[in-house]
Amino acid sequence: MFSSKEIRWFTKNEDKVISIWFSQKKIDFNNAATRTDFYLPLPGKEDIGIKLREGNIEIKHRIAEPEKGQFSKNTQGYFERYTKWSFSTPSDDLLTRQIIHEKRYDWLEVKKERMGLKLKEETNGKIDLLPIDRQIDYGCQIEYTRITINNRTWFTFGLEWFGEKELKVDSELLNDILGNTVFNIGSSMGYAEFLNKGIFKD
Repeated sequence: MFSSKEIRWFTKNEDKVISIWFSQKKIDFNNAATRTDFYLPLPGKEDIGIKLREGNIEIKHRIAEPEKGQFSKNTQGYFERYTKWSFSTPSDDLLTRQIIHEKRYDWLEVKKERMGLKLKEETNGKIDLLPIDRQIDYGCQIEYTRITINNRTWFTFGLEWFGEKELKVDSELLNDILGNTVFNIGSSMGYAEFLNKGIFKD
């Protein structure tokens, strides 16, 4: 079991300010980590998501009502708290093969191209930027992802706090990443709520 606090926005268009910030860290969509997740459609359920990810079944449950907050000078959003479970599946699992390779049972195929970094607090209080795959006890993951579903492309920017202690994200860093980017409250939600909107139906 894994607990997290998250805030996320979805937009139709790429935010060049955020992309440029990542490019300054030698990360862009050309070298971003790419994977495909398969989500189980759960109509009307915005607080739970079930997906197949790289051989695992993952369940993500929102455990409290979203909290509205001012994230930076131009951005408002909802902070959400989740509990996650992950279970491995056998490599020869029939149902997994049918969903992923045979495209059966109407699971939603979501291609993700993700740029990301982790924030880590050092003993002197300094915040360091680390590769997204680095394992640390607690911190905050910053990600900007291009998602493609049924040949439709969207973008999502999010932060995820994890671990035994909640790291404080400096407002100066947020302003550096976002610049004059405006994210409104209506575009802030988790994946489960976003995928439930039905905008990707053929």
